Amino acid sequence: MAKYHPLQGNFSVGPTLYIDTEARASDLLETAVHRLKAARNLLNSVTCLCVKDAEGHDLEHFANAAHMLIQDGCDALDALGWKLEKTTS
Repeated sequence: MAKYHPLQGNFSVGPTLYIDTEARASDLLETAVHRLKAARNLLNSVTCLCVKDAEGHDLEHFANAAHMLIQDGCDALDALGWKLEKTTS
């Protein structure tokens, strides 16, 4: 396993954002929790939004931001899983 693993949410031609697969388990968990809670809060705001009052691309912007946060959180959880598998093997 490489020390740095590219995030799946990279939208450039080549990977530019990476996760440190050798980070402490608690740091990986904290990173995942922070991003997943931010996405949850963002989506909670959408539930309070009246769709008829939304501007043209508002919902698309919310969805894109939530997707990126959730994907980053999942990538951090994947790295945590790899770390845990290594310690139990």
